[in-house]
Amino acid sequence: MHKVEQKFLKAIKDFDLISKGDKIVVAFSGGADSTLLLYLLKEFYNYLGLKGLYAVYVNHGLRDSAEKDEEFIRTFTADLGIPFGIKRLNVKSFAKRQKLSVEEAGRVLRYKALEEVRQRLGYTKIATAHHLSDLAETQLLFYARGNIAGIKGFQPKEGVVIRPLFYLTKEEIYRYLEEKGITHVEDETNADLTIARNRIRHKVIPQLKLINPSLEDSALKLWIIHSEENRFWRIHSEELKKKILTRDGDILLKPFSELTTAEQRRFLKHLHPQWGFETVETVIRFVKSSKTFWVSKNLTLLKEGKILKIIHARLEFKPYIYKLPIEGEVFVKEANLLLKARVKKLSSEGQLFTKPSNMEFFQFESLPQYFFVRNRREGDRFVPFGRKGEVKLKEFLIKEKIPKHLRDTIPLLTLANKILWIVGVRRGNFFAVKDLNKEVVEVMYEQPY
Repeated sequence: MHKVEQKFLKAIKDFDLISKGDKIVVAFSGGADSTLLLYLLKEFYNYLGLKGLYAVYVNHGLRDSAEKDEEFIRTFTADLGIPFGIKRLNVKSFAKRQKLSVEEAGRVLRYKALEEVRQRLGYTKIATAHHLSDLAETQLLFYARGNIAGIKGFQPKEGVVIRPLFYLTKEEIYRYLEEKGITHVEDETNADLTIARNRIRHKVIPQLKLINPSLEDSALKLWIIHSEENRFWRIHSEELKKKILTRDGDILLKPFSELTTAEQRRFLKHLHPQWGFETVETVIRFVKSSKTFWVSKNLTLLKEGKILKIIHARLEFKPYIYKLPIEGEVFVKEANLLLKARVKKLSSEGQLFTKPSNMEFFQFESLPQYFFVRNRREGDRFVPFGRKGEVKLKEFLIKEKIPKHLRDTIPLLTLANKILWIVGVRRGNFFAVKDLNKEVVEVMYEQPY
């Protein structure tokens, strides 16, 4: 058996890529890599116990020669007796809308298209032609960008996606096709040096191979080491979660601070895989600092006593004020609350005690035209219902355990500089209902979404 075929079967066995009875959608561009993949899957069809192969050519709409490639694909799949389909995409348009690079947009749409075909056919797997040389390129690309996580590159198996050429180099692929007399097409964009991956492939790797001809073998060793260490850190991070996270998913500052910096980095990355190095370092620096609040374009960090809250949004605490008509409503966007007011008569005293928690009643000698709804101001004081003495609003909110990041957004129902109601928290002592024969103003709130 040829060495290439041995490596192909070894990858399938080592990573449990294929099971008997599998039906596989194959990403087939007509290039050398995918041509070999489709050929070997057909060659070992019975040996692997396959029950179906379907080739899919994804036309990204980026190359003029794509139509010509389709002709080759029709001929090649027909010769192998494999059915095929074509998916046409508008990658540039999608990239512009989603603010992605053309390469990233193509990857997203390509996998989406392949998955749609797989589900439509009721097939079990998607096979792509990524190989060991691709892995080395990916590692170097991420290394150049300062991202050590890139060492993991791609996995031989990710969900239903399998990569049976994982152990093969580009050189081995070309040599095998030449020996077997198997034709393929060349994608001219692979020579475009404006693409970072191509510069790595054509400029960097040849120089590195002068130092180490077995560069791909070294890439595989790094991948194995990184995979084993990653497994350890995943298990360790899951154990740490039990000690460090609250039930609400917040971070307990003391046990987190007792970790080594390496553990902190790995733990944060485990919780938030989408974070880059700078974000992780920012959180670690914030924990070590005396600051209690930090905000960026799309991230807010808050220390609340013993807890670190991470909010994936920019919190801005700006003063706001709205008018709430006695018969009307107002939407407080800062708190995402709709407040409604109406004048009514109570039928019994029991209504004062059986009202829902999102409602309060107020009574006046003469009805005002409207209330003011605002957030807190420096120096605000509040008289809780049933008391006579004032308390500082800030101290009251702390005592009520209102999270710091909510204290500046909670609406206050006010009239004549008096706080009538900390909405959703506590009613004030002003304008209580004393006479059931008189009209009252009912104020309630709801969350529209």
